[in-house]
Amino acid sequence: MATVSPLSGSLTAIGSEVKRGAELAVQEQAGAFKALGYDLVLAPYDDQASASLGGQVAKSIVADRSVLGVVGALNSSVSNVVAQAFGPAGLAMVSPASTNDQLTQNDWAHFSRVVAPDAAQGVAAANYIADELKARSVFVISDNTAYGNGLTRVLLSNLKKRKVNVAAYTGASTPAQMADAVKKVKASGADMVYFGGTDDTGSQLVKSLRAAGVTATFMGGDGLDSPSFLQRTGIAGAGVVYSTVFGPVSAFSNALEFTDRYQAAYKSKPSGVAVYAYDATSALLAAIKTAATNAKALPTRAQVSAAMRKVNLPACFNADKARCTTITGAVAFSDNGERLRSRVLIMRFDEVLQPQVAKVQIVSADSLK
Repeated sequence: MATVSPLSGSLTAIGSEVKRGAELAVQEQAGAFKALGYDLVLAPYDDQASASLGGQVAKSIVADRSVLGVVGALNSSVSNVVAQAFGPAGLAMVSPASTNDQLTQNDWAHFSRVVAPDAAQGVAAANYIADELKARSVFVISDNTAYGNGLTRVLLSNLKKRKVNVAAYTGASTPAQMADAVKKVKASGADMVYFGGTDDTGSQLVKSLRAAGVTATFMGGDGLDSPSFLQRTGIAGAGVVYSTVFGPVSAFSNALEFTDRYQAAYKSKPSGVAVYAYDATSALLAAIKTAATNAKALPTRAQVSAAMRKVNLPACFNADKARCTTITGAVAFSDNGERLRSRVLIMRFDEVLQPQVAKVQIVSADSLK
């Protein structure tokens, strides 16, 4: 199996979490596959968070007939390109992090994900802005990626439903665009800034806003749920609020053993992305096992994709259990590849930059239709 994520460039830190989470699951299950007559190997691919490079990576993966499934990509824009390339080959792909709504609306029988989509985050964020923050006016900014555009569009729709005023909407990804956005935010007088995008751009934006004297509450999506976000923002990250499909690993009662193994292997603490990558890999490997009925031959890619839709991994709540099949709860998929039950957390960095859970919301696939 393969992983696709940024292993170089500005998103290396979070992209490496995809590889590492998958790596631990592969190491754990290699023995079981060996007993079935297969050598289980992980092949990590670097997409540098680039959709164009993702297309090239996808061609290389499709050409390698020994690859029966892929965990990735991190970015929604890359997942879109890669999933399209995998379509004709029927190659199973399960994303641990791509949240763009459209990804499960393309009638792709080979694409699944283990995270809640943007629609779920948009609903949760709008409710929090209206009910908890009671914002009078929200300035909405996208980083111009498929992820950022999708997340902000859903938020705008839900803010309208909640009758929350939107001061303006703009895109900002280059230094010049961000400088312009900061000026517009300051002039608007909005008491809330919502950013849809990844942590590299988001960290630059919040630092620029604070440097300009803008004290409005800054909120974003799960693109900010990365250790590198705080490394880049420093104290400017205090008070930042974000919705996330990941959240702190400690929020999962059965993550202790996984965390210990991760720290032993990589000398650092795992993020939520690593946990979801682990579960995505566990689901994919379960599908491969189901499809592997003949030890003398590899199952077909179509067989693995079909088996993915039937995956049903139970939740594990026993913190003392040596090996939990899943960390994030039960994993099963709807007909379009959406996880049947997923969760969204609203988090806030306190004054000493510690993430605190402000609200938890469980989302069903049926509620998103």
